[in-house]
Amino acid sequence: MRLAEKIRQLRAQEEEIQRLIQQRLENEEKLHEKMRGGIQAGEYLIYKQFGEDSFQDLSQKEAKKQHRMREIASEREALTGFMRERKMLEKLREKRSKKFIYQVEKLEQKDSDERVIQQYQTNSKENHL
Repeated sequence: MRLAEKIRQLRAQEEEIQRLIQQRLENEEKLHEKMRGGIQAGEYLIYKQFGEDSFQDLSQKEAKKQHRMREIASEREALTGFMRERKMLEKLREKRSKKFIYQVEKLEQKDSDERVIQQYQTNSKENHL
């Protein structure tokens, strides 16, 4: 099912985003620790570069997550439409079935009435003779 697969992918994306956020927090903590004790400029730049790169990566992942959420909403709307259509078709089928049964019962009643009338007419003629 497409919707279930997209939801699974969304959860995986959310987990990846959380992992990246955690990585960024750990990086910031390490940077602050090193800054208290003294850090070389090259090492500082590496930490900052990681922060910038991971921010870009996080922004892209968030954008993909939003896109996936829109896809899921669209799939849900389509599924809801299909369910409504199916329900409507079931009601139409049921209505046709009831109409058919009514028509059959009406014909059976008409046939029964005609037999009773014929039988009455036959009995009535015999009684007059």
